[in-house]
Amino acid sequence: MVGNKKTGRGAKQAERSEGSAAPSTRKARQDGVETREAILAAAEQEFADKGFELASAREICRRADANSALMNRYFGSKEALYRLVAKRLFGDLGAPLAKLADGVRDEKSWRAAVREWVDDMLFMTLPTERAQKLCAALFRHEVTRPTKFHAEFKEAFGRPVFDGLRKLLAMKVKDAEALDLWTSSIWSQVSIYALADAKWHASFRPAGVDNRAWAEKVAAHICEGVFKLERGK
Repeated sequence: MVGNKKTGRGAKQAERSEGSAAPSTRKARQDGVETREAILAAAEQEFADKGFELASAREICRRADANSALMNRYFGSKEALYRLVAKRLFGDLGAPLAKLADGVRDEKSWRAAVREWVDDMLFMTLPTERAQKLCAALFRHEVTRPTKFHAEFKEAFGRPVFDGLRKLLAMKVKDAEALDLWTSSIWSQVSIYALADAKWHASFRPAGVDNRAWAEKVAAHICEGVFKLERGK
């Protein structure tokens, strides 16, 4: 790291000192990293299963095979841990969608960006992978049982993704009211899937069609309508 460079006799002494303690130091560091990650993974699942209010710090520790002292040491509190989990799930998955409009250069790239936004949002809200399932579950809890962090999360994670879609649609729709309608309509169509469980999803699609195939059909349907927009309307 910058600022930690050692020179001269002091460097040699440090090398000897670090060398003699290296195995235990590395093991402690490895154990610490693994324990911290285990607590985070356990917290993601606990918060996704129960939401913030009903989630138990004790259960998180049990899932992670760690004690509460370590959880407090690494994260400070249940609130701080929840914030970090939300940042990992919402921020990592949603951040790229907010910047899609920046790469649009022509009609082809605009269509590709719109399709990517819809595909990625459906991938999060109609999930097949673990990270996306956790994200969808946390989103569902925040919408149906808002926590004290709801406004913060909305501005930090939800608003940029919504505005990213709005920027894309604004390249075609110039009327402000029509733009709001289009943006809200598409947002609702993709986010509704995060608000229901797997049984609800299954009841609204043909028998034998799985989530991935259905998401593909929904995305195609949404984009078909968007691509009919005339420039400047």
